[in-house]
Amino acid sequence: MKKRTIVLAILVLVMSLVVTACGGTKPEEPKETGPWEFTDDRRIKVSLPKRPVRVVAQSNAAAALWDLGFQVVGVFGPQRQADGKNDPEVGNVDLTKVMSVGEQWGEIDLEKLASLRPDLIVSTMWIPPQLWYVKDDVAAKVNTIAPTVGISVAQRPVSDVISRFEELAQALGADLKAPEVTAARERFNKASTDLKAAIAEKPGLKTMFAAGSLETFWVVNPPYYADLLYFKELGLDMVVPEKPQQFTESLSWEQALRYPADLILYDVRQHVLPPSQLAEKVPTWNRHPAVKAGQVGSWHSTASYSYEGFAGIMEELANTIRNSRADIVQ
Repeated sequence: MKKRTIVLAILVLVMSLVVTACGGTKPEEPKETGPWEFTDDRRIKVSLPKRPVRVVAQSNAAAALWDLGFQVVGVFGPQRQADGKNDPEVGNVDLTKVMSVGEQWGEIDLEKLASLRPDLIVSTMWIPPQLWYVKDDVAAKVNTIAPTVGISVAQRPVSDVISRFEELAQALGADLKAPEVTAARERFNKASTDLKAAIAEKPGLKTMFAAGSLETFWVVNPPYYADLLYFKELGLDMVVPEKPQQFTESLSWEQALRYPADLILYDVRQHVLPPSQLAEKVPTWNRHPAVKAGQVGSWHSTASYSYEGFAGIMEELANTIRNSRADIVQ
């Protein structure tokens, strides 16, 4: 019996060596990361027994994390345009690899969200502590599915917003020294330097950020927008409306000439009436000094809060400024 036991032991050892040689060993289990903590922009500390792996995020937040090397499993918020392409708000997220739990404002399918078994839910915030796209009537239910993290994207320069998403991405395990992230950071820095130079080349250039409908002309209030605060740091002179309702001042078209400017940067989101239609249907639009001079550029008001997301925007803006005259408004 003893001899038989020894023979069996030898056979087991031999078989294990054969399996190892053939690459058939069981994959090594991921190592536990230990306790995980992150304090968000509501000053709420999320504490978990281990690092989150399955993360669901609002479109802007998902895009930022994706560009920084962390891939989410689910998304809520704008995702596809009418032509099927990614909405700018969701950036480079591969929508074939994530589950949508809602696209319309305030629309979150709680059953789908729960089915993803998220460890963490991330959203941007325009007016803290409210999570963007998470309406008050569902917020409590969302919190029962997974803890939430909110990153503020208003009233701070976009460079600060990107830094906060870097902190979160790194906490989630992303490699911020990865070649693609490093290249995007370098491109962002180069674009910032070039935009600053383009602005300096056009002293006196007055810009206005705006959007419109058939009834209303919205003049954007720069201190509330991360991108515009950053452009201001680079030297851009912008119209600041006198009586804003936080993010914009709403004017009737009879009042639309209140703020003259050399260059209008116009909101290019799908739901905003484009300048071509304003030119056809709103006579006052055509009387604005910037419009008469043909100096209307694009304002990408929603984009990925990442180096990659904003580098191209700044490159385009620098080109627009270089092609604009600074003497339209006397």
